Amino acid sequence: MILDNEVPHQRRIVVKPVDGSYNSYSIDEKQKRDWSGNIYLACVVGILAIAFFI
Repeated sequence: MILDNEVPHQRRIVVKPVDGSYNSYSIDEKQKRDWSGNIYLACVVGILAIAFFI
């Protein structure tokens, strides 16, 4: 936390017990996708395509 602002977590952690073992766990991490960069890139490509064909 910086200046009392909460930072959202980019990872989701899933803890599952391992079958057939005592006190062992499997940790799976799933990251959230950041689509803002892809959307920005698609808009720039669209504008360039329109400018090229006009």
